[in-house]
Amino acid sequence: MNGGPPTSGDLTGLAAEVRTEVARLAYHLRTPATRSGITPTRLAALAAVARHPGGLRQGDLAELMNISPPSMTRLVEIMGEAGWVVRERDPEDGRALLLVLTPVGRKTLETLRQETTSVLSGELAELTADERDALEAAVPVLRKLADRHVEGPRG
Repeated sequence: MNGGPPTSGDLTGLAAEVRTEVARLAYHLRTPATRSGITPTRLAALAAVARHPGGLRQGDLAELMNISPPSMTRLVEIMGEAGWVVRERDPEDGRALLLVLTPVGRKTLETLRQETTSVLSGELAELTADERDALEAAVPVLRKLADRHVEGPRG
């Protein structure tokens, strides 16, 4: 990009590069989970439930993940069978059920996060100080972009 205002082509090119590189990195960060038999969808669902300590309705999780209700039903069954989540009554609406992370689910997620953080930490150590500074400066921007997609169910 030049010093002037970005053009549509500049933004499209930047978007394509960011998408490609974030996807490549995310793929490699999911490797430990995949080796453990946890699919990317299961990992994403587990992380989404973890972001809602008070629980999350199944339909809201489906909406967050852009998954059809029947597919979400099967995913929740799998997560329940693995011992990662339980269904509890919603204290605000006794007719509704909330998905709540279990201690096993929390431990599974923590273990995977520790493993991937350790791997990534080793890779960051191989970067130059300037590269690490640039990456550190990019984190708030990446977070801002990601937060637009994981803020929670619309209500």
